[in-house]
Amino acid sequence: MEEEIDVTLAEDEQSNLHDSDSVQEKPIDDSHKKKEEPVEKPEEIVQNTPKMLNNPDEWFKAIKWSGNPFILNIIPELFVGYRNQSEELLRLAREKHKIIMLIGPTGSGKTTLLEWLSKNMDDRFDFLFIGKPPQKPEEFVDVFNERYPRIFRKLKNMYQIPNFLNKRLRSRHLIVLYDEAHESKMDVLEWLRVLSDQVDNMSIIIAGLPVFEEHLAKLETLRKRVMGKIELVSLTKEETENLVRKRIQNVGGSGEEFKELIGAIYSMSGGFPREIIKVCNDVINESMKTGRPLTKELIQHESTKEELKVSLRFLEELSPMQREIIEMLVNPMTPGQIANNLDLAKYKSRQHAVRSMNNILKRLMDDGLVGRAKEDRAYLYQLSPSIRSIVVKA
Repeated sequence: MEEEIDVTLAEDEQSNLHDSDSVQEKPIDDSHKKKEEPVEKPEEIVQNTPKMLNNPDEWFKAIKWSGNPFILNIIPELFVGYRNQSEELLRLAREKHKIIMLIGPTGSGKTTLLEWLSKNMDDRFDFLFIGKPPQKPEEFVDVFNERYPRIFRKLKNMYQIPNFLNKRLRSRHLIVLYDEAHESKMDVLEWLRVLSDQVDNMSIIIAGLPVFEEHLAKLETLRKRVMGKIELVSLTKEETENLVRKRIQNVGGSGEEFKELIGAIYSMSGGFPREIIKVCNDVINESMKTGRPLTKELIQHESTKEELKVSLRFLEELSPMQREIIEMLVNPMTPGQIANNLDLAKYKSRQHAVRSMNNILKRLMDDGLVGRAKEDRAYLYQLSPSIRSIVVKA
């Protein structure tokens, strides 16, 4: 009987838990214990972030960033990757070689590497950064007058430059960082060669796209004076992750917010620093617009296989027809459009030409050089990011 009464009381207590007549247990005083606040993971922060089309500041505040880490700017302190190349450039510069050449596709990090070099040399070295080649040799007068301003006796012509620099520099060594060299005219490059010969304490680092080597072949006097050549191609997947992490940490993030997206970012960008930054910025914009979390679903990318890391001279390994098609695909095209740009006289008909293009494009896709996307009833073919960056000439 007592057992039945006990059970009934227990049931009554459960059903009348909030009634004033119910039996209450004395609350345990645990106020002395330190309460642990829940730690939000980066993905949880963005998961709960609403759409903020007109207020990106609120989005960055929600994810606890001070701003957008993927603004397309040059930050030498965040330079990553190219360890062998950067060490080689440092060595050549410290040894004071006269002319050094830095070659790489568009967006591969040449300008950032030049800026990084200027931050990592001791005070025995002066630097002059020429971001855009002069249109004519006479413009070097203005370049050096601005770098070494004087109240009286400014340089009046380019023939005064060597003597002036030899007197001005003395024991210091000047490194001229000459960017976008592929845009230089031959007479301007020839004057660079004259300066390198006549100025004692000066080195010139010439940076440009791979096509610059073709230009240099026409100027044998300068080409023979190049004592070191450094090539940049693209970052590895690990270096890509490091670049993304460092940029995010630079604005106060943990650096892990994009961890799930690295594979897709690397595939889409081909490992080229500028493309990596652009893809990451697109991801942020998409998350802002849709309110969706930072996951790989934000990136729409289809490829037959992961893009391969290729040599700057990969074009030399292709057949003439493959190379012609690769160069045409700097802009996306259908097989029919490609055929229209060919000499159809060598084919039985236009249909045979299109069929041949399809076969060649399939092989290029299998090699990871080309990708495609469906557009209406046709496929639009385009170069993979890594190949496009190498082929583009400006």
